[in-house]
Amino acid sequence: MHDLLQLEQILPVGMREEGKWILILAENTAPPPERCKKCGHAPLYKHGKRRYTYADTPIHGKPVKVEIETRRYRCKACGTVVTLSSPSLDDKRVATRRLVQYVQDRCFETTFTWISKEVGLALNTVKGITQDYAAHLEEGVELETPRLLGMDELHILDKPRYVLVNLEMRSLFEMLAFRTGAHLTDYFRKLKDRDRIEWVVTDLWKPYEVVIGQQLPDARIVIDRFHVLKAVSSRLDELRKYLRVGLSAEDRVRLKKYLRWPLLRGEYNRTEKDIENIEYIRKHHIELYLALTLNEAFFSIYDAPNRAAGEKAFQDWKDSIPKDFRKYYRPVTDMVDRHHRDIFNFFECPITNGYTEAMNGVIRAMNRLARGSSFEILRARSLYYRIMRESGTVVTHTGDTKDISQPVSTMGGRIEKSYGTPISVLEAMAEREETRRKGPNLHRRMQILGPRRDGEAGTARSA
Repeated sequence: MHDLLQLEQILPVGMREEGKWILILAENTAPPPERCKKCGHAPLYKHGKRRYTYADTPIHGKPVKVEIETRRYRCKACGTVVTLSSPSLDDKRVATRRLVQYVQDRCFETTFTWISKEVGLALNTVKGITQDYAAHLEEGVELETPRLLGMDELHILDKPRYVLVNLEMRSLFEMLAFRTGAHLTDYFRKLKDRDRIEWVVTDLWKPYEVVIGQQLPDARIVIDRFHVLKAVSSRLDELRKYLRVGLSAEDRVRLKKYLRWPLLRGEYNRTEKDIENIEYIRKHHIELYLALTLNEAFFSIYDAPNRAAGEKAFQDWKDSIPKDFRKYYRPVTDMVDRHHRDIFNFFECPITNGYTEAMNGVIRAMNRLARGSSFEILRARSLYYRIMRESGTVVTHTGDTKDISQPVSTMGGRIEKSYGTPISVLEAMAEREETRRKGPNLHRRMQILGPRRDGEAGTARSA
């Protein structure tokens, strides 16, 4: 019989189909053991044969089972039974080593359910192989500690998580499974070269300030500008809701549906229709318009040329708040007074968490597309998958060359530095997976839809 398996020390002797499976009968031709592995006694005597079934890579689009007849031996001295092994078979699972490698090569590119149907393994077995592979990928990988660190929380898989981003390299640096001060403290305590971190961009969550102060005493915090401006915009929205009371039904609807977003959009993002609505507010809701001017005056604080000018602009803004509006803006003034140093650090290091927020969106998309994955697998896929590792690695050399025609080997020792997965690569991966998922659905929809002529929409076929 032709050797269909091409497995070392496994000789096929027959084949048949059983439903959706292809079953290949084989013999284990490994040489008998010379002595007992437990006590070292020799020789061993034959102790019958037994059949073991292993999963193998698919053939002709069908999953494969290999039923291997294996000789067993018993030790006369200690009674230990020794079963012949083979380098082609996995030590941990009833599968061939190449099937395990096959799953590892595909586990980050498609769903576990699809792999399970393709190769015939149980879903939990596919997950287990992927988890072992993820742990293996992480071994020996050391990312360069960033100089500018962005920190934010992300709610995925029913729990809030930490996401850390290298803002300078625009890459994902780390994902932590739990959003607690204790876990963050433990992480920074073990972080290599943590003194390299100079600036940390965070939101207004108090534990950030506490942990960074304890574990990164040389780093300085910058409160993300977005969260500060969001707090100011929320005050304007609260005032808008308050002013709706006492208005006619028509005015209430207009203030709720048509005037909210023109108020909350920035000055440079407004459309012509937004400008018309702002003019309507100026004529019919003077208090709301005054609050809008207060908001825009606060936003302009970030346009100040330096820290001193920004601090003075804030004080002037604070003094300009009308007495009737102070109760609405007190949470803002208290917030800035409470976090004054970290908010105005922006003028010394004008960075934001924009890339961190974008990274969160991409991770959410990848999580939706990889339904059934655990957090550990999502993390490994985002950080350690081959494409991710290579795209975030920078290669340099210790020496110089005077001639560009010289081979790279003449430039000195090779230095590799890994900075994490660039956000652009994660975005491309998420887009590719979304396109691939929509492909089969689009094909099925085209089968249901009737033929379409030029200029006409497709219509459903009649039953």
